[in-house]
Amino acid sequence: MVNKLQVLFSFIAGIILLGTQFIQAQNSEIGLWLGTGTYLGDLNPDYSFAKTRPAFGAIYRYTVNDYIMLKAGVSATRLVGNDEASKNPYQQARNLSFRSNLIELSGQIDLHFQKYIIGNAKHAFTPYLTTGLVLLYFNPRTTFEGETYNLHELGTEGQGNPDYTGRKPYKLLQPAIPLGGGIKYWMRKGWNFYVEIAYRQTFTDYLDDVSSTFADTYLIGDGTIAAELADRSDEVGDPIGYTGKQRGFITDKDGYLMTNVGITYTLFNRKCPKAK
Repeated sequence: MVNKLQVLFSFIAGIILLGTQFIQAQNSEIGLWLGTGTYLGDLNPDYSFAKTRPAFGAIYRYTVNDYIMLKAGVSATRLVGNDEASKNPYQQARNLSFRSNLIELSGQIDLHFQKYIIGNAKHAFTPYLTTGLVLLYFNPRTTFEGETYNLHELGTEGQGNPDYTGRKPYKLLQPAIPLGGGIKYWMRKGWNFYVEIAYRQTFTDYLDDVSSTFADTYLIGDGTIAAELADRSDEVGDPIGYTGKQRGFITDKDGYLMTNVGITYTLFNRKCPKAK
């Protein structure tokens, strides 16, 4: 995990340093965007957008050539999942929920479908694909009897318990791979407009604190808040959280979808070629 984070930091830092090195000679932009964030995981396996929340961020972009652009950014959103919102009978009976503020740093590359030249009206628009690396921080929480609890600290599936040697506490700092696309348009006088949709595939199954099977409540503490939040099915009906029964989908890692609409401003612009 440490090696993955080192590679991720190096990649993002490399993009920023590359842009800084050539900022006076090449196209460089800074901008802001607004959009949405949607959690996709064990508590939302049907890809519902009912719990979509606002998102926002800042971005720096550097033009390598007419077909390639590098960018670095910082953004924030809130991920929310709730079995109560599902039409699936099992989810309704399971009755789990979470919310988590999420902050991410990203380094990405945009690949244009056609020439995109800032300052050239003939090449002022292009669709594009985007990918790269993201470093995200999350911390799932839930509310029980009017109180908010940090789920990571409780070990609701036996994480950190010596009787569950294979269930180590999950890291709140995780890498992810963004995959998506969008459109961008030069609007004259240094201003640029873009729309982007990108899915973030994470390497954790614990964005929602739900992954494998129900742990033995005796081992995690009968009557404790950890046991109460591990199995909340008794709040809506007969309890279903028997030891060893499937609680989540351990083979599927969690993810989330980010959509954004943004405006950037060109700081330094190379001399634009004439339209051909």
